Amino acid sequence: MQLPLPVTLPTDETFESFIHGDNGALVELLISLSEKGCDWRNDATFAALSHSRLPGIAIIGGAGRGKSHLLYAFCHQLAAQNIHHIYLNMENIEAWSAAVFDSLESLPFICLDNLHAIAGNRVWEEAVFHFINRIVDSQTAVLVWASQLGSHHPAFILPDLRSRLSWGVTFQLHPLDEDDKTQVLKNRAAQRGLKFSEQAIQFLRHHTDRDLPTLLSLLDRLDTRSLQEQKKLSVGMVKRELGLEISKPDPCPEPKP
Repeated sequence: MQLPLPVTLPTDETFESFIHGDNGALVELLISLSEKGCDWRNDATFAALSHSRLPGIAIIGGAGRGKSHLLYAFCHQLAAQNIHHIYLNMENIEAWSAAVFDSLESLPFICLDNLHAIAGNRVWEEAVFHFINRIVDSQTAVLVWASQLGSHHPAFILPDLRSRLSWGVTFQLHPLDEDDKTQVLKNRAAQRGLKFSEQAIQFLRHHTDRDLPTLLSLLDRLDTRSLQEQKKLSVGMVKRELGLEISKPDPCPEPKP
């Protein structure tokens, strides 16, 4: 079996760093499944999964809700126990051929991220359809997939694929509330050893887009600025990064010639 080159997943995207919000049931299922490993069928906890025609877990939700984070965390947990698995980001299909799925059904766990990226692409939809059929026939693998589009979304043009994607267990990933987003920022800052004042966090919340990807991208930029300026993350630093701090005019300007 020829597998695609392994990818390096973000080391800070773990179950410990994931803020559950209203998604506790999904998180607990993934943690339990990764801990049980290949013996999951012998545990009544996974009855719904084992009774599904497709041993699969679908994670559906809009951009920035943490779908990839959960897949990364699941893979990290499997890797820690030396359980064979693979992670594929379907946004990279232009770099692959559909043969990437050949024999993958023999692995215990397969994670497909951003499955919405294949919607409307007949070649890839057919490849995923046939791959799922092999998983159903073999009953040896668990497919965990994440997408911004649900299984019945008309953007998937193959009716048979829409049908197969609906066979597993589906979870809608709920967005975090403002307090949970603040906790995510605090946790990420702490992981980086950053000192983030409460005033700076509150300013950040009220002067930027509040979706998590935007906030975390800004945190990356603030991390770099903090290292450059050798200062903790303050309101002034946030203002400078956002271009909101306007320098005061010189009270005694030189006379024009």
